[in-house]
Amino acid sequence: MLRIFLSQGKASTTIRLCLAIICVCVITSHGQEVIKPKRTFVITPRFNSAGFFPFSGALINDHINFDLNIFYENKGYGFFLFKSVDLADAHSIVNYLQPGVFKKINISSTLYLRAFVGYVFSQTTEFRDKDSDYFASLAGYWAIGEKLKVENTALFFDLGQSAKLANRLLVTYQLEKFRFDFYVWQRIVFDNNQYATSASLAINLPKIKLTEGWHIQNTISYQGYLTEMKPDWAMRQGFLLSVAFPISPCN
Repeated sequence: MLRIFLSQGKASTTIRLCLAIICVCVITSHGQEVIKPKRTFVITPRFNSAGFFPFSGALINDHINFDLNIFYENKGYGFFLFKSVDLADAHSIVNYLQPGVFKKINISSTLYLRAFVGYVFSQTTEFRDKDSDYFASLAGYWAIGEKLKVENTALFFDLGQSAKLANRLLVTYQLEKFRFDFYVWQRIVFDNNQYATSASLAINLPKIKLTEGWHIQNTISYQGYLTEMKPDWAMRQGFLLSVAFPISPCN
């Protein structure tokens, strides 16, 4: 039943889902104190047991890969740079560079939005392959309580060629020192109305502190498609093991 429900509605389902989440968050958070912007700077090197696209919900191959995420925010503005490298195949689609800038919009103490624009450099053969293109996204973040949080990101990409939408819903729950992440992705190709839905359950193990502002984060997850349709280059399902080393120089 879950598979049937998620595979119906095409693009309108995703759009209604995004609007519903934002509307419910705004209504629930109305009248609460607005939080003040603060500076955030995080550098996160990470090793993964498989190549994957974190915002479109696709496992690509079983190659060990490395990615680096640099995130900076100050007074409501910021930038990020994400670099992914396939350590087994320099020509796979896992090799790409994604820089972007964003604006943070505080709505209340428990709800805020971020609007992103940027560019994806596909790097299977050179620094900028021909299929490189622009992207834009809107993300909403809602802290329901100390343990439960909801995040929804609508990512529009390949805007200059064949526009696509990847919507990612993330629900996180903190249980003692463990964090559980439940993802649902919806990917839509507007030109031919191709629609695919995938989901994942991730368990984040307790952090291991190395020094002040630097720790190790181990994550185990299982991911798979709920629809028959999927991108030709994506794996149907699989496990993903990740070891990250977040560094917070200013926090």
